[in-house]
Amino acid sequence: MKIGICTFGCDGGKSGISRYTIELIREFAASGSEHQFEIIAHEDEQHIFAPPAEHSANFKMLLYPAELRATTKNILWHQTTLPRLCKERGFDVLFLPAGNRRLPYKCPCPTVGTVHDFSSLHVEGKYSLSHMIYIKKILPALCRRLTRIITVSECSKRDIVHYARVPQDRVDVIYSAANKNVYKLYDPSESRTVAQEKYGLNKPYLLYASRIEHPGKNHVALIRAFAALRSRGKLADRDLVFVGSDWSGAEAVHNEAQNSGCADAIKFLGFVPGADLPYLYSAAETFVFPSLYEGFGLPILEAMQCGVPVACSNRSALPEVAGDAALLFDAGNDESVAAALERMTNDTIFRNGCIQKGLARAAGFSWSISAQQTMHSLEMAATGNNAPAHSGSSSSVSVF
Repeated sequence: MKIGICTFGCDGGKSGISRYTIELIREFAASGSEHQFEIIAHEDEQHIFAPPAEHSANFKMLLYPAELRATTKNILWHQTTLPRLCKERGFDVLFLPAGNRRLPYKCPCPTVGTVHDFSSLHVEGKYSLSHMIYIKKILPALCRRLTRIITVSECSKRDIVHYARVPQDRVDVIYSAANKNVYKLYDPSESRTVAQEKYGLNKPYLLYASRIEHPGKNHVALIRAFAALRSRGKLADRDLVFVGSDWSGAEAVHNEAQNSGCADAIKFLGFVPGADLPYLYSAAETFVFPSLYEGFGLPILEAMQCGVPVACSNRSALPEVAGDAALLFDAGNDESVAAALERMTNDTIFRNGCIQKGLARAAGFSWSISAQQTMHSLEMAATGNNAPAHSGSSSSVSVF
């Protein structure tokens, strides 16, 4: 079987969708599959999405100019060039791992798209008017044209069935995972050394790893909660650290930090190389994830695998991923966020319990299993078998 994989819309390695795509490609390559894969990518992203050289025999890269990254050009390319390419290359199935961003209206071969979430429908002001029109009017219609849809949580499946009106038996829930070779227990001393020497983090700190986006990622509420505790004489010896590139609305986050009264204790590290991120997780006192809406919430598992206690929002798919291994709070209530920060800082017994539960929870998620299930969905689409494929991971993870 010849499988096309289009990486357009995957943010060039700087988002959860990128990591999702990279990990699946690596697992496909390592599996020894006899299928042939052709990866469609921008020229300047070849090094990001190409499989490891030792497993690349069944892979070919189809490269396109970086200028096609521009939104209008990219949308037109998906409606015109991509269908022709599928016919010319003789794909048996086309896989679109960033399906909630870019999809073709029609294609000469079966299509499988991963629709990670419909978060913009739940967070007011997340995107511009034109973007919202695309998401509300155009994306649901494009989703219905897919042969099968993969999504990453039962929460997201409910949205796809409801908003896009896709039959349930065409939507496969396949959980993501954190790379166990990268996110793992590190030597605490070594981790603190990296945090101090490379990033100037000399105090105990609370960490939030996410692109700096407002309002969806909810950095502002976390800053307000942190500042409120500082004003009460608490967390005076702690810093609040943000890892991630500036995205839409980032100026609101920076302004909130600047006006918080404790700007010197709020650190913005920007985009951090993947090799350093596990050390920053491991050196953190607590990982906090206050997002208003997530289709999955991969950083939760990354932190858990690094042995860091997690406090996270009780909204969307986050409770589904975290289970009973994290302290959940109401992301829309500053006092609830503040109470969670205070407990994670002061209650050592509870923190240690979260660490142990987190390690056990994260162990139940596997990229190998995710890739196997994804391949099964692709094979079913290619052969015209539209029976239900998956509902949640086949690993040891239980939902709720």
